[in-house]
Amino acid sequence: MSDKKIQEQFGQVFIDAMAEFAKKDIKPTAELESDEFSHVQNADLRKALSETLYGTRWLYKLGLALLATNEEQYAHVRAQIIDYASICEALLADVISQGYSTHKLSGTQYQHFDLQCRKVMHWNNTDPLVSVNKTSFEWRIKVALESGIIDATLNSSLNGMRSKRNTVHLTNKIMSGVTYWAGFAKRSHTTMYQLITQSKAWLGV
Repeated sequence: MSDKKIQEQFGQVFIDAMAEFAKKDIKPTAELESDEFSHVQNADLRKALSETLYGTRWLYKLGLALLATNEEQYAHVRAQIIDYASICEALLADVISQGYSTHKLSGTQYQHFDLQCRKVMHWNNTDPLVSVNKTSFEWRIKVALESGIIDATLNSSLNGMRSKRNTVHLTNKIMSGVTYWAGFAKRSHTTMYQLITQSKAWLGV
């Protein structure tokens, strides 16, 4: 067997081992839909949430396998924070929409589009998710707090996640002086699961 053929086979074995490790202990998307996101009403959103969570967990495992450090680790952590924040933002949208439909929302923020409560919120009564889709992550967090979907501790964690996510804008990253480290991703993962737990409890699931 030629040296080239051996190198090719070795490369494939390495790739297969990496792929197996990256997928190990990660729930497939179907299980994520039926477990973590069973309380999400919109079917398309439930599927998208499951795919995103699977992908970010796969990325995390890949980073472990490659022993990513420095700039490589920053890239992995940054991508995970963005995805966890996107999951939380979308999950809040669905839960708030359900809350509006069942008249469970409370406080004043859900009645106003802007955070200063100067613009009246014009809800789409047929599909409230259409209305929530136009709001900011910060708006959703505030509505969730006022309505009791989340507690004060999770409110703080979600706003911290939101601030980190906003450093996707590099000028914001430079001005804030944020540095990505592995703990940020772990903290965001924990925050996401706390939101899943508290939102399920609020909906009575």
